[in-house]
Amino acid sequence: MTKGLPFTKPDYSLEIRYRLRDGNWSPWINHGKGKFETIDIVQRQIRMLVSHPEMREKEVRFIWNGILCDFTGNQTGQVITLK
Repeated sequence: MTKGLPFTKPDYSLEIRYRLRDGNWSPWINHGKGKFETIDIVQRQIRMLVSHPEMREKEVRFIWNGILCDFTGNQTGQVITLK
């Protein structure tokens, strides 16, 4: 019996939510998990997430090793807010 590729546990995830017309926030939408390689890759993914729709306020959760981080990967414990 052949073995598959070794499983690597994801160590970061990205989620996004939008400000609705009534002023409330939408539920968090999961946009994937992965094995952290470089901050440049994660920043590129965040830019793609927030590029559309442009007119809405957004929040992104970048969770790395179980801790909320900012756009540069610093552990802040807060979500990334974009207006």
